[in-house]
Amino acid sequence: MNIQVEPDYITQSKKLCKAAGMDPNAPPNPKRSMSKEDLNVKRKEFQEILSVVTIFSNKLLDFLKGNPILIVVSDANGYLLEMYGDDSIQSTIRTLGIRIGSLFTQEDPGTNVISLALQQRHPVQVIGANHFHKALHGIACYGAAFCCRDENSLLGTINIMTPITHQDPMLLTMLSQIAETIERELQLRNQNKKLNIMNQIMLNRTKSGIIITDIDGTIIEANELAQEVYPHHQGAIIGENIFDSDIFGNYFSQVLHHHKVYENKEFKFTNSQGQPFVCLLDAQPIFEDKKMIGSFGRFRDITDRYRMEEKMREAEKEALLGRIAAGIAHEVRNPLTTVRGFLQYLEKDVDDHMSELFSKLLIPEIDRANKIISDFLSISKPSFKEFESIRVESLLEYMWHFLKSEALLYNIDVQVEIEPRTKDVPILCNRDEMLQVFINLFQNSLQAKHSQPLQIMLATKLVNGEVHFVFSDNGNGIPAEVLEHIFEPFFSTKDEGTGLGLSVSRKIIENHNGTMEANSNPNGTSFVIVLPIHHQPEN
Repeated sequence: MNIQVEPDYITQSKKLCKAAGMDPNAPPNPKRSMSKEDLNVKRKEFQEILSVVTIFSNKLLDFLKGNPILIVVSDANGYLLEMYGDDSIQSTIRTLGIRIGSLFTQEDPGTNVISLALQQRHPVQVIGANHFHKALHGIACYGAAFCCRDENSLLGTINIMTPITHQDPMLLTMLSQIAETIERELQLRNQNKKLNIMNQIMLNRTKSGIIITDIDGTIIEANELAQEVYPHHQGAIIGENIFDSDIFGNYFSQVLHHHKVYENKEFKFTNSQGQPFVCLLDAQPIFEDKKMIGSFGRFRDITDRYRMEEKMREAEKEALLGRIAAGIAHEVRNPLTTVRGFLQYLEKDVDDHMSELFSKLLIPEIDRANKIISDFLSISKPSFKEFESIRVESLLEYMWHFLKSEALLYNIDVQVEIEPRTKDVPILCNRDEMLQVFINLFQNSLQAKHSQPLQIMLATKLVNGEVHFVFSDNGNGIPAEVLEHIFEPFFSTKDEGTGLGLSVSRKIIENHNGTMEANSNPNGTSFVIVLPIHHQPEN
């Protein structure tokens, strides 16, 4: 006959219960418990731990199916958070006042497997008479604490309750193994969380857009930059299929279907914010154990570099134009002036029909040629016109005086909105050149007019210590493939245009130490002119 010796920690616990004046014949009714609200908060905090414990508790219940088993989970303080298993045992312990939210300590409700497991930090069993209260002598209890291995801190306990007739030392062994498995699983999840955080930090700190897809082309990972620049798309792109992208779809199809690798493939498009974007794409398949599982794409933003190269090319063009202009100014303009003079001289000696031909056709065409040469010269060499400090409101009033008559002539609704903060802000400019810029923009809008009435808005804003003049219309808009060329000299989509208006306008703004950019969509076009504030030197 095997005689089980009562462990010393159980003996000491029962002595403490007796010393505290507990009555072993009284029901072990826990005196303290969580409120419903506090219990909900605690279970929410414990949600991930409970999800892991639930998985292994259900496996244990399946393994012991047919046996009257109740599994009880507590937190590190001894509060019951969950029960699984036999309904009859649950009903029995409810009659003793034990329910979810009850607190189990040695002082309340006496010797119990939960407080002892937390105290000893190793698997324990309290069988029958090991309990201080006689009401529990018909129950065998087994408990094991589990902790956070990374911090060596207690998280809670997992416990088994069964009728004493079904006691089995193997239950303690199984419970011990489950507690270790729970610890390993929680440690693995915690490590995965840390890795995921590190991955997110690394992905979002990089200056490249990163996209990862599965083997079917579904985007499963994308950093913030990739989501910002992904063309023609608003919001999160995770879950979208890369094959649906008009720009990148075909390339990722080649990567995933033919294992193709791309390096430094240049793309130009409008990003999700509607801004022009230039990037280099690197794309390649991802393999695991020689099996392809997806693809990796990296977008390197070279927009600033591209713009710098464009400016360098424009500077080279301007230098070339300057050399050409210097030559043609004398070679073409002088003969034109001579021809114009002779036509004026001969005009009075010819019949009326020929005189009208001279005045209505030949002389205006010569003047038009001279104007083209003047515009050509203006974009090929800097302007030396006199500048003055003018308040923004005064400048717009000056321009409105001229634009108003044009608006009435063509029946165009022109609105001017001056942000109050910009009214008295001074800018250094030549008002006639600024007027020329806005007349060019007005003519540009006029040519974009479609069936609906044309509306033009001229607004001002103060942004980062600079004045923004925004000239916008509701015209046809400019196609993206045309928009990137509109400031190039002689570029025009109109048969009657010289292609110099916007080139001259941008050159004027640059001579004012400003910038001029254009944005367009099917609903209209806007030009943004940015000029620095003129700070008057102190006396």
